Amino acid sequence: MRKKHPKELYILALSELCERFAFWGIGFLLVLYLVEYYQVEDAKATTIYGIFAGCATFLPLIGGMIADRWNYQAPLFLGALINAIGCFLLSLGSEFLLYPSLAIIALGYGLFTPSILTFLGYSYRKEPDLREAGFSLYYASINIGVFLSLVTLGYIAQKISWNAAFLTAGIVQMGGLIPISWFLIEHRAMHQELQHLQETTEGQKQPLIKKDRDRIKVIVAIGLFSVLFWIAFNQGYSSMSLFAKNYTNRFVFNWKVPPSWILSSESFFLIVLAPILAWAYALLQRKKIDPSPFTKTALGLILLSSCFGMMMLASSRIPLDARSASIPALYPICAYFLMALGEMLLAPIGLSLISKLAPRRLTGFFIGFWYLCLGLASYIGGMLASLMDKFEHLYDFFGLFVILTLIPGVILLFLIQKLIKLSH
Repeated sequence: MRKKHPKELYILALSELCERFAFWGIGFLLVLYLVEYYQVEDAKATTIYGIFAGCATFLPLIGGMIADRWNYQAPLFLGALINAIGCFLLSLGSEFLLYPSLAIIALGYGLFTPSILTFLGYSYRKEPDLREAGFSLYYASINIGVFLSLVTLGYIAQKISWNAAFLTAGIVQMGGLIPISWFLIEHRAMHQELQHLQETTEGQKQPLIKKDRDRIKVIVAIGLFSVLFWIAFNQGYSSMSLFAKNYTNRFVFNWKVPPSWILSSESFFLIVLAPILAWAYALLQRKKIDPSPFTKTALGLILLSSCFGMMMLASSRIPLDARSASIPALYPICAYFLMALGEMLLAPIGLSLISKLAPRRLTGFFIGFWYLCLGLASYIGGMLASLMDKFEHLYDFFGLFVILTLIPGVILLFLIQKLIKLSH
């Protein structure tokens, strides 16, 4: 009999969709917003994006510690509510409220994320063989939210106003409180079971055994490799968004496509790839030939390097010192496809691995550690994006990220057996 995914997957996915619509809809459009609304210079805009993304993805470490010691229910609800408040404040269009609004949105994200992923990982306690497939489907919900936000918020910003776009983000996030509330009521027994485990492990405070310590080494290793991936990945919504705005031919007949629509292609590809990969993982798992999570991570890095190889190819067509160009949109769209495929092989697999290997009483903390790595990478990625204008040719700038991802991807291929052994 074919196994089925737990029912919790779908309601958690809907909750996450609304949260990511609001959070990353604002985050991924932030550079364009700062440049167009406040007339901020490109370098400063990408730096602000890096600080925002870095802080937002550092805070889940604290949110995970809070959830591990308190409970996972309250941070889930409060995080979504705080995120909505930040969106509404940002929609006022006040320069005085710009940074406080972004800080509030980052805080909501930090509270929300570890709790929902802990719930998701725990819901697969009886179906471990479906875990990677389930996390891949769940990851699709994230990117449905991101895709819809980039298309709708980007369009609203261009046709109405940026304030209306951020107001829409807040309304969608408030709507996301409905499935969260339903989940907390309908699955109360699961919450109580998980909280009982929390209280038991917290009360015992048993020292970590060798198996736990080995698995933590694996989590740290994968986290460090992911830093290099996310540094390059964040160019997709900083330097590559400026490339889409300034150097890409965005005309379809006589209509000029918003640059946010080119950015949204990455999320579109993720949505398409997620069910295909989930089906493939489940099939390979049944046949006992599913590649290890470490193989998939290495391939994710290598695919991301090919994404920037495509950007190098596109940049080679730009005249030296040109401030604008009309490169066919097919180049960045193909690059976003390769980025999406690399992300699907690394991100949901990494989250699945952490929820499986982390000691029970530290699950939220290590999910937070994963996002700390993402946050560090986002900050560094934003800083590197601000150097875009410092390079004599964009070809060399994007070549930097080919090297940054290809070399660690190859190194990881040689470490696979060691990591499998340490995973027990």
